Amino acid sequence: MQEISMKVMPKTVYTDIVTLPDPMLLGITIHYYNHSDDTLYMKIFGSGPSPWSSNAVELGSLAGGLNTYIHLDNFLSRTKPSVGTTEVLTLTLRGYSDAGYSQLVYEFQRTCTIIMIKSDDGSWTTDFLNNFDDGTVQGWAAVKDNVFSGAVTLDVATDFILSTPYALRMQLNYELNYDEKRARLYKSFTTPNRNEVFAVFNVRNRRSHVSAISKNLNFTRDGTVLVFLGRPYDTTETEYFPRDRWVRVVVPLPKNTTLELRVVQCMYCNVVASGYFENLWLYVDDFKIISK
Repeated sequence: MQEISMKVMPKTVYTDIVTLPDPMLLGITIHYYNHSDDTLYMKIFGSGPSPWSSNAVELGSLAGGLNTYIHLDNFLSRTKPSVGTTEVLTLTLRGYSDAGYSQLVYEFQRTCTIIMIKSDDGSWTTDFLNNFDDGTVQGWAAVKDNVFSGAVTLDVATDFILSTPYALRMQLNYELNYDEKRARLYKSFTTPNRNEVFAVFNVRNRRSHVSAISKNLNFTRDGTVLVFLGRPYDTTETEYFPRDRWVRVVVPLPKNTTLELRVVQCMYCNVVASGYFENLWLYVDDFKIISK
């Protein structure tokens, strides 16, 4: 019997290395399990071929029979390659019987494939580019994704951008009360009839008040989750998805298909002040669909 296990989300990570910083930073979400009868102290180790860094993160205790998620922000890094390449990382989950992580009792290992695309190498076609620099939302729309007091609006903004002068900005205006608030950004596309098709998202999370506790960000194709970052919604005051910096997410798409791409933002409000509203923003810039 396997006493501990984990899922890597996603198991294959895609990225476009064009305009990424050097070194590149990798963040991933894992879902890990304690199948044993005992409380275990979990620790995750990550490593890969040179020049990838190695890292280890103590995850704390997990009671027998339970499972949980964690987003490992900036978990590993490597110098940016000069060409597109594919590499395999090794993730090792270890369960210890003591809080000092000295008595190892169980181990579980998975691999994670990193596919690095270089979209400006001449082999890729940019089929769609939404940089919002014409001052419009370029066909994107936004809506509440569940019931809460407040509104969701969409515009272009100049405060946080990747290419001048504008980025897309979704604003979730919410009433301060204890509940879940989700907003969805979406647009339909018909993908090209080529063998490899990818959507490249650049997103940034920002809040106006400490009451907005980020829980997760989902990238979906119609109703299918392609990338899940963070943890499932809960009412703790712990944030599970990073704020105030740009994050790139690249997802594979089927060819020659009409589909709706969605970005679903989920947060928890930890303050009650009836009739008082604050804001949570999601920025998107230089979105593109590429193929070859």
